[in-house]
Amino acid sequence: MTVYVDQLVPHPPPKDPATRRAGARHGHRWCHLLCDPDGEAELHAMAARIGLKREWFQAPPNASKPHYDLTPPVRADALAWGAVELERDGLRAYFARWNEHLAQRSAQR
Repeated sequence: MTVYVDQLVPHPPPKDPATRRAGARHGHRWCHLLCDPDGEAELHAMAARIGLKREWFQAPPNASKPHYDLTPPVRADALAWGAVELERDGLRAYFARWNEHLAQRSAQR
């Protein structure tokens, strides 16, 4: 399994005060730490390695895919620990894999 990071993107300041402060230190630029289907164990292991709390994990139905939000310095840590950087085409392929996985799971029900 592989863990990925996508590109940093500016976001509007969040409502949560602690998250707002964290984002403000980095120009409210965030990205995601992502995993392949069935790769949540590796995602959580990487998150722990780079100092993320499990309570920050986001998953369906409240998020489209399992992920953690990252600030720029934490993104750099993830890359240093071996996360794979996804450019635009890589991100499209990542979502295609997830959509195929979800379609197969749906067909099995």
